[in-house]
Amino acid sequence: MTRYEEIAAELRARMDADPPRYPIGSRLPGYGPLTDEFGVGRGVLTEALGLLALEGRIKVADRSGAVVLDPAQPPESIDVGTTVRRNDLGYIFNAAAGHWRPITTPPRRWLPAPPHIARLLDVPKGSEILQRHRVIGPDGRAVLIADSYLPDLARGTILEEASTGPGGIYDRLEHDLGHGPLTWTRTTGARAATPEQARELGIPRGAALLVLTRITHSGTTGRPVEVNITYVDGGRFAVEDIISRDETAHWPTTPATAENRPGQPQ
Repeated sequence: MTRYEEIAAELRARMDADPPRYPIGSRLPGYGPLTDEFGVGRGVLTEALGLLALEGRIKVADRSGAVVLDPAQPPESIDVGTTVRRNDLGYIFNAAAGHWRPITTPPRRWLPAPPHIARLLDVPKGSEILQRHRVIGPDGRAVLIADSYLPDLARGTILEEASTGPGGIYDRLEHDLGHGPLTWTRTTGARAATPEQARELGIPRGAALLVLTRITHSGTTGRPVEVNITYVDGGRFAVEDIISRDETAHWPTTPATAENRPGQPQ
């Protein structure tokens, strides 16, 4: 067992003690006291805390320390269903996030399109595209990162501004730039958090992120006019979908044949 695994095991035992030394909702001691107690450097302690965070035992934040979590608490669901909704702020794709707002002024920049973004936007690799970076959540708490990438059609428009007005970029694309009605496709994946993403979301480096990639298509040309990639803490959230039956599985079904019926002798 490595030293950081030994430290994680000791901290885990303290959380599970009866009564617990570190109960749910409490904070672990800071880096200084823990490195002194265990006689290790900050890097080893970071590895130990990162292991506990990946197990869902703690939530690590750079400034506020590590908070002890209930490992039996299920993750919150993210509504990524097939229905787009609309409210007074514009289109929303997660009902719970209908009134979440950016934590800070969204930075914008023109940059050469990375290969995967160029492919999704159907533009030549290296073409200049506009990136809009937002850290979003309720009550000033960072919950998700959303990066929008737009092709050259955004140049010289309000899409370059921090505030794009009521309805956001989608209303501007539909009503001002003539691309309505927009349609969307989405894929769901996962990846490890970069150091910058970990800092913005208050999670350990390398923690699992859910990655929701949404492509916005013009209603007039059919071409992609935006790619939105949303990153959320995979230890805190889970994707929940409703599974429906199509006609081939309509109830009542035809009973399975004897050859396919479980438990039948062959």
